[in-house]
Amino acid sequence: MKLNCFSAALSGPRYLTGLVALLITLLAASSHAQHVMTINSNSDVVTETAPVENEVLAEAPADLMMRFSTYVRLVKLSLKAPGNEPVDIGFRYDPDASRVFFWNLPPLPAADYYTVEWAAIDPSNFVARGSFSFSFGPNAKPPSELIPVEEELDPVIVPDFRLIERGL
Repeated sequence: MKLNCFSAALSGPRYLTGLVALLITLLAASSHAQHVMTINSNSDVVTETAPVENEVLAEAPADLMMRFSTYVRLVKLSLKAPGNEPVDIGFRYDPDASRVFFWNLPPLPAADYYTVEWAAIDPSNFVARGSFSFSFGPNAKPPSELIPVEEELDPVIVPDFRLIERGL
């Protein structure tokens, strides 16, 4: 009798409406998970920087510029030379939100490249973060040619010991 009640519930317009609602819920959850997984941030903030990513300049920049698509609070701004050596640029958190930030740089010694790392809080309190690299000088190369690419690791295969114990 339970089987008949169950099979009756799986037919008719109520079943179709419930199935459609379930599919919409699953698709919405799936698309949100993909959004979070495909970017290095929980925010949709778009940035424009100067220098731009991978730019080769004739001389060291005097300042950095970051323009955001919305008002943000800049919570991190760091400059690093190769080997992750930090350069003191005097950044301190300012709780005032803005769309454009200019930051004066100290004189930069010659180096293969520099990397700027930043993080900001958007109006929805999501974290947006990113980085960009630049180089300068007469013989400078684009940072993408100099920054080591992360090595690709071989997949790790772990045996299921439950099967080994049973002799399967």
